[in-house]
Amino acid sequence: MGMMKEDVFYIRADRRRVLRSFLLGPGGLWVPGVMAEALTLTPRATEGPYYPDHLPLDQDNDLVQCTGREAAAMGTVASFGGRVLNADGKAMEGAVVELWQADNNGCYLHSKGVQRGKERDPMFQGFGKMETNQKGEYRFRTIMAGLYTGRTRHFHVAVVKDGKRLLTTQLFIEGEPQNERDGILKQMGTDEQRLSVIRPFEKVSGGDGALVATWDIVLGSTAEEPQERRGPAPRRPLER
Repeated sequence: MGMMKEDVFYIRADRRRVLRSFLLGPGGLWVPGVMAEALTLTPRATEGPYYPDHLPLDQDNDLVQCTGREAAAMGTVASFGGRVLNADGKAMEGAVVELWQADNNGCYLHSKGVQRGKERDPMFQGFGKMETNQKGEYRFRTIMAGLYTGRTRHFHVAVVKDGKRLLTTQLFIEGEPQNERDGILKQMGTDEQRLSVIRPFEKVSGGDGALVATWDIVLGSTAEEPQERRGPAPRRPLER
């Protein structure tokens, strides 16, 4: 896959230097010889109760460094990206990919998303988005999602096109022991579909030490209905 030009990112010019090694250097996401996997429709998942109810001013695809703040977010830096494709394998240009997740303390950017006994990391952006280029490519720089009671580590992702939410899903981390017990993951489609949303995050030789994963998002032919997003009511406040 070719490299994505910097001018399509939701990243200001003075912040592109922060991501330069991630995008272009030895620790870059795209490496020669990586082949597209057999297409499997990415399964839907609940949006959960913590989609931000107050979006940050800074909404770019670098969630580690907030505008106007010198300190970076706590936690292990993790980057992931890939392509947004339709079921026929055609790249989807101009789709907006959204990411929201728990910070290193297991807290969300939501008025009710702070876990008991914890505080939200003010240096973590909590929500980001970017628009895919003509090759359907997207990517995020963030941290490993925080762990909290009732769930395994996970990232929330949505894909929006022309104002319509096409997909709400979740991305999981290969090797997490809680994966086998996670109720949401168990309900996500077929075995093949579940495997498609569990990705290895690995250090890249010669990189900056951040963990990196690739993940293609494959969309079906129908947009979501609003009532599909939240999913069943949680049994406990921390489950979703």
